[in-house]
Amino acid sequence: MRRSSWHRTALPILLTIGILGGSQRDASWASTHTGRIGAGASVTLSVYTCCGSLAGFAAKDNGLTDMHTLYAHLWAHMSPSVGWQETSFADQATLETRLALAVKAGAPPDMVFIQGGDIGSMVLRGLAQPLDQYFARYRISDSYFLPGMARWAHFGGHWWAIPAVSGPLGGQQIYLPKYMTPLGFNNQNLRTFDDYYRMSQKAVRFDAAGDLTRIGYWPGIDSWETIGTLMCSPGHGLYNAANQPTATDPCNVAYLRYLKSLSDLYGGYTKLRTFLSGDPDFLNGNPNAYLATGKGLVVPSSQAYWNIAPLDANSFGVKGGLSYQLTTLPPTVHGTQAEVATYPSTLQEVIIPRGARHPDAAFAVSKMMFWDDGYLLGRSLSGAPVAQPGEQQHWLGEAIAGEAAVRQQAGLPGNPAASLMGVKMQPQLGQVSRASNPTNPVDPYYQGQLLAETERVLDGQEAPQYALQQVQRRVLAQEQLLRARYGAWNW
Repeated sequence: MRRSSWHRTALPILLTIGILGGSQRDASWASTHTGRIGAGASVTLSVYTCCGSLAGFAAKDNGLTDMHTLYAHLWAHMSPSVGWQETSFADQATLETRLALAVKAGAPPDMVFIQGGDIGSMVLRGLAQPLDQYFARYRISDSYFLPGMARWAHFGGHWWAIPAVSGPLGGQQIYLPKYMTPLGFNNQNLRTFDDYYRMSQKAVRFDAAGDLTRIGYWPGIDSWETIGTLMCSPGHGLYNAANQPTATDPCNVAYLRYLKSLSDLYGGYTKLRTFLSGDPDFLNGNPNAYLATGKGLVVPSSQAYWNIAPLDANSFGVKGGLSYQLTTLPPTVHGTQAEVATYPSTLQEVIIPRGARHPDAAFAVSKMMFWDDGYLLGRSLSGAPVAQPGEQQHWLGEAIAGEAAVRQQAGLPGNPAASLMGVKMQPQLGQVSRASNPTNPVDPYYQGQLLAETERVLDGQEAPQYALQQVQRRVLAQEQLLRARYGAWNW
């Protein structure tokens, strides 16, 4: 499945394809698929992935959205003997530790899927090799990709990663009209952060013992690099335009205060945390999930169009399934489309580690799956990174058709995705976004500090301004430690 917040993940795999044979192929091969990657000897490409999302490269399950189902017919044009194994990690930190050991030992994988803000750390530590020769070979420039995807992979004077999966844009909120309509809210008046707070005021409920029994909106404490970006204007947020940490930016203070106001509305963070711990989560198709039962009207895992998939694949114990809606835009300060420019369009990219045995083959197969035929990612509701309007519309058609097939397989009528403006606008919103996940090497540490200080604020131990001052101080100190250990960076 796709990520529920910023953790959009990768494909745990070992790719077996044939070696690039003869002369190097140009971009025309990609569009016609007339070439093959070596009809003779094969090569095994080992790939590190993490935390879910795209999967099913092996032919064992043959689910509708498995990568084998989507791409096997195209892999056959590259080599007649494509085989797969999947190697995954529970979290990005463990993946990076394992990768560092493998590179040091001279036995790295050929492909590694990256998400969140880890790319800068990978590059600084010398774990990724520059890919400029491949981008030059195929005459690929920044304009080929959605703006955020290019910015995420091309920095410091080099292409460090292969853009793989875009949003195009998350942040829209999934909700059930049967619970939202009685409160007087719908897509017309769920547009601003204030709208969501007013809805939550009407939604919140406590039992006779004072325990929380229903909430309206809660984006989660790990939402800084997703929903939190929408409190800020371009050039502001966790980083400034020069990619320098700015934890104390007023928009960050405002977002932390917003989280605190919601937490207080729900009786304090202790009650909210206890309440949330009982949610089995609708992503698993559980009929007792808070979204399904109305105990949570907009829950943390409902903040992206790609999470409509469980609602199309499961009935939740209701004949015909649950009737759901998706907001047209994410929540912003003023409710305008222009404000989504600060929401990252980036989900997954692929690095080829230094010392990889088969970099040519790794790049070629990635290019085929994610650029030349990236529209097929629509079947799994994972976004294509290529910017051309025709490609994005092709992707949109596949996304809608994919949900129709999922519902048919589940025995559910209709196809709500076909009428959701939040889905139809994805190609346009991907172009509006100018933001990417962070490339500053300090970001993994930064996010850990934000989580810790956010909890302290919600627990009433610190004020938002003070908490973010502590984050800023520690993050700047960590940057100095990174420079002392690995050297300075120029991005």
